[in-house]
Amino acid sequence: MSFKNLPLVWKVIGLLVLLAATGLAGGGYATGRLSASDAAYTELTDGPGKAMPRIARAGRHLIEVLAEIYHAAASTGEAEVRAAKSARADALASYHAEMTEAGRLSPQFADRIARADLNLDRALDGRCAETLRYADSTDPADTSKAIAAMASTCLPALNAVKAELVALTKEMVADFDQKGDALSAAAVETTRVTMLGIVGAIVVVIALAVVVVRRSVVAPIHGSVLAVEALGAGKLDAAITGIDRGDEVGSIAKALDGLRNQLKAAETMRAETAAREEEERKRLAQRETLAKKFVADMQSLANGFAQSSGDVADAAKNLSATAEETSRQAQAVAVAAEQAASNVQTVAASSEEMAASIREISGQVGHSSRVADEAFTEAETSNGRIAGLASAAASIGDVINLIKGIADQTNLLALNATIEAARAGEAGKGFAVVAAEVKQLASQTGRATEEIGGKVGEIQQATDGTVKSMSEIIRVIGRIKEISASISAAVEEQSAATGEIARNCQQAATGANQVTQNISGVGQAAEMTGAASTQLMTLSSGLSRQATDLRAVVEGFVRDLAAA
Repeated sequence: MSFKNLPLVWKVIGLLVLLAATGLAGGGYATGRLSASDAAYTELTDGPGKAMPRIARAGRHLIEVLAEIYHAAASTGEAEVRAAKSARADALASYHAEMTEAGRLSPQFADRIARADLNLDRALDGRCAETLRYADSTDPADTSKAIAAMASTCLPALNAVKAELVALTKEMVADFDQKGDALSAAAVETTRVTMLGIVGAIVVVIALAVVVVRRSVVAPIHGSVLAVEALGAGKLDAAITGIDRGDEVGSIAKALDGLRNQLKAAETMRAETAAREEEERKRLAQRETLAKKFVADMQSLANGFAQSSGDVADAAKNLSATAEETSRQAQAVAVAAEQAASNVQTVAASSEEMAASIREISGQVGHSSRVADEAFTEAETSNGRIAGLASAAASIGDVINLIKGIADQTNLLALNATIEAARAGEAGKGFAVVAAEVKQLASQTGRATEEIGGKVGEIQQATDGTVKSMSEIIRVIGRIKEISASISAAVEEQSAATGEIARNCQQAATGANQVTQNISGVGQAAEMTGAASTQLMTLSSGLSRQATDLRAVVEGFVRDLAAA
């Protein structure tokens, strides 16, 4: 449903809903942005905000470590030294724990915090190692050494770690303040943007409402006012806009269109009434003219009736004679038509028998075509098998060549063995006999291979000839298939033509029967025409008498009309 078809109340409600949606969208945007700022501020206070107190506590634990070093250096009893070492270890552990937690809470400064944590261990294991050794001793002579080492090496190292913690804390405080200020500024900017957006959206919605009201309400109503003024001025063809609308403006336009149609109908009726009155005047004048003409025509017609009645009597006599002749000729034509119908039916029966014979021939030709297809398929299969036989024969030839090569190689080896046996002298005689036997066997193998090769060559020649013959057989069978297909198509065409001939003969026989029936009807009509001609002669006599009476009536009407 389009906007223009909505009722006015729904259009107003739609604009109010759009205005409310704009306010809700602005509030939702502000809520989302402020929620994001609140989440970021919460993350800042739960992270770096909590990490800074951890570093401060770590600084206090560092001071405790320093104090316990002094405590151990000033103690001379073993119990006091152990207590100082334990307290120093606890403070160091607390320092590490606080620094580790601070690094977890502030990923941005995690590397700096880990480095500061590690620097304390490096100071204690490095520059403070001598101080700790003297301080942990119970010898009173080591006390002064511990204090001297503490002042010269260990205290500066620990102060450097403490200074690093102070600098790190300052940087974290500055970063915390900067991020807090940024979040506060973002919240203020979000509030400002939200207010500007809501105000701008409200202005846009109000402008849209003005445009919609002007286009959807004011302009259509103004058009309706113009249409009313036009109808009041008698301009019934004036255009009425807004008829296709579904709101109240459309209802007003439809009512104006109905009023215009009624005014048009009234104007049309008035014009039709004036036209009918003019037509009635013309009709009365025409009636008077026609009455005068009727009097003249009737007088002429009465005279003509008197003259035509005699002509009708003569024509009726001639028509009776013609009807008798037509009846005799119609009987002769009916006999000839019955003979023609009999002959056409005989031809139709012969055509149907011929069509049945052609269908039988078509079936036999189709069977021959299928047999040719089977022969063609079988010949192709045989050709493939013979081709495989030729390939196998060629493979046998390859094997024979391989055997021949082996025999030649064996013969060469036997020759070499004979030469080596001759070089060996008396000791190689037995080997020479074996070499001669091998040579003889190789010669026999070569001859057998040549004979087999000859036979295989003959097989290959016979196979090639068979392949050529099969190819020719396939070609001939293919030609037979084509001829069978042509014969089948020709027989189909002949069958169709014969069927058409039989159908035409049946139609001709039917037409001949209809001709016979029509000729019989002609004979009956001729007989009826003879009877009608007799009746017509009787009527012509009556017509002569009525013509005389009509002349008397017309003459009386003329006298009465002239007297009136």
